[in-house]
Amino acid sequence: MPMPANPPKNPSSPFASFSGHHIGIRVPDYEAAKTWYTDKLDFRVLQEWPYGDLKLAYLSPPNDDDFHVELLAGPVPSPNPVLDDLAESLTHGGYQHVCVHVDNVDAAREELLRRGVDVVGEPFEIEQISRRLAFFRDPWGNMFELSESLPGAGA
Repeated sequence: MPMPANPPKNPSSPFASFSGHHIGIRVPDYEAAKTWYTDKLDFRVLQEWPYGDLKLAYLSPPNDDDFHVELLAGPVPSPNPVLDDLAESLTHGGYQHVCVHVDNVDAAREELLRRGVDVVGEPFEIEQISRRLAFFRDPWGNMFELSESLPGAGA
């Protein structure tokens, strides 16, 4: 089942300039996080700067200059729970995951496994949104979704 057509854009909205830029991810160890994201996901470091007691950085995927992960690193007095079950993760409020589009979920998942990334569950399809999905997480429990458009999506 293809996704329905998008509703009309609203260029007269006072928020018409809104667009995605980055997601901030809180981690306890700057160097470990920077190394993990660059080694495991091939992210590129765009910018690094201090903010109070924290170290921050913008990282981008290997072939995308428009989406950034902002690392916010330093002591984390109240860490979120690290959950092993996708369904259980949906019982918590707030941030749940970051979704990244890939050409092939299975190939990306296999490479993540080869690189020792913590993959959560098996890939699955949701016909209503014409997507094949899989999930993984970083060493601090931050969940990511891999999303592949299925044939006929958007038709």
